[in-house]
Amino acid sequence: MKIAIIDDNLQARRDLQQILQGCEIKPVAESEMQLFASGESFLAVFKPKEFQIVFLDICMDGVNGIETAKAIRQQDERLSIIFLTSSTDYALAGYQVFPAGYILKPVSKAVSQLKDILQHCLPKLLPTMLNLRMKAREVQLDVERIAYIDVQGGHRVGGRRGSVIHLLTGEAMAVDTSYKEVAAALINSDFVECYNRLLVNFAAVAELKADGFVLKNGEQLPISRRLYRETAHEYMEYLLRK
Repeated sequence: MKIAIIDDNLQARRDLQQILQGCEIKPVAESEMQLFASGESFLAVFKPKEFQIVFLDICMDGVNGIETAKAIRQQDERLSIIFLTSSTDYALAGYQVFPAGYILKPVSKAVSQLKDILQHCLPKLLPTMLNLRMKAREVQLDVERIAYIDVQGGHRVGGRRGSVIHLLTGEAMAVDTSYKEVAAALINSDFVECYNRLLVNFAAVAELKADGFVLKNGEQLPISRRLYRETAHEYMEYLLRK
């Protein structure tokens, strides 16, 4: 896991880093931490999905924390942003970018609150892995890499009926795990069957149209007439949760 600490006060950056490294939350304590003295320096190197948590001081010279957060959100909707502030006056403006929380400085006096926010964030940050069988081996795949799953006309893999995992990159993985098993494993995730034996990841969808989904990688998937109303309703609920 990668964490960015953005604060124009050198001591504040170092103090927060030390607190995080000494906290009892193992994924946080063992994470890679990068420190930035300004919003501009962070945005100059920022890439979507590279960081999982950003600690962001609101009151900075130049591009302030709110402006930095807005720039982040234009590229990454899911990154957990935790604001650092010496005043609650900016709270309303900050909520426009859906932060994971606010920490009132100095952080050394808000360690308990910091841990609570981190514990709330972690389930969303750690990857959800899908266990699959592939060529007589057990493999794991981060579900966020999946665009959709199908069986490509009853494709048989390894002498038995398997399924095909289509990645956001456009690659396809033929696996021994059956479509039914994959669907059962993803029952509590943001996947829905929009057509017969076609399971789509809502996170991969760019647009819902009258006849199907347009994915972020440009592919188009059909939605059956029988399932359209239910599928559209579930997709709208997903968007509201996000």
